Amino acid sequence: MNKRIFSMNYYLAPMMGYTDCYFRSLIENIYGNRVLTFSEMIVDKAIIHNEIKTISKHFLEKNKSAIQIAGSDPQEIKRTINILNRIDIIKHVNFNLGCPSSRVQENMLGLALTQNYDLVKKCLFELINYKHEVSVKCRLGLGMNEDKNYIFSYLNLFKDIGIKKVFIHCRNGVLNLDTKKNRTIPQINYELFLECSKKFPEMELIPNGEVNDLETFNSFKSKNINKYMIGRQFSKDALFLEKLKLEKINDKTSLVLDSIKELDNYKYLNINLLKKSLFTLINNVSNSKAIKKDISIIENTKDLHNYIERKIIWT
Repeated sequence: MNKRIFSMNYYLAPMMGYTDCYFRSLIENIYGNRVLTFSEMIVDKAIIHNEIKTISKHFLEKNKSAIQIAGSDPQEIKRTINILNRIDIIKHVNFNLGCPSSRVQENMLGLALTQNYDLVKKCLFELINYKHEVSVKCRLGLGMNEDKNYIFSYLNLFKDIGIKKVFIHCRNGVLNLDTKKNRTIPQINYELFLECSKKFPEMELIPNGEVNDLETFNSFKSKNINKYMIGRQFSKDALFLEKLKLEKINDKTSLVLDSIKELDNYKYLNINLLKKSLFTLINNVSNSKAIKKDISIIENTKDLHNYIERKIIWT
């Protein structure tokens, strides 16, 4: 049995183009049940109009991931929750109130939806009819300027409705900035997050945004914040927690092979997307440049499995 040592709780943030079945399976097999992974954002209409394909494309049969959904019509959210209540492989629904992308804005989803407090309230009243765990992901504010009333009013709303778990991206979101700039230009504001944590001790508030170095982890830990949502750093280097000596993961080859075996039965298997996820690990092996070149020309999971088993030496 592989021995896995864990000291904290982590959440893989939902990221379009990254947290597909391949990457989530890899993270889940490496880190075990101490990391909860989230799907890419799925718009409620996709579930309503093509339930079977949408769910089977985004989730494996032995699913361990949470689903993140977005919507702005309370009745469509109601229909979506009714559908998800029939699907036993999903046990956690997260509602997106933080994505600032232009495409999301056009449909009044994500961050844009928070401009309408009453509509958010109506949507959440439907969301809480989900029979398993419910959470929200949001930003600290809307626009460039700090406005404590924004986050305080929404946290009060979540609390009053009965949503206790909230993932907070610790910077504002700006609707007239593109998605990439929204990850850097609004300043990170851990101080306001910590103020929220003190003001709402009965809620489980989890920080997100640049939680990627030992100093940040230790700073949060000193304030009794022991759970973290991490996105981009996982996608750059899936083993970064081990490099920081926060985790020790033994027998990585077996864990990666478990993931490939798990994905081999995936109906929508795309070998190139699988290899893309594996590349987040390859920087941690000897002769990584040559290994990436070799893997890039492999065309099936059997050959990929055999190559990793024979060639990979972890550093």
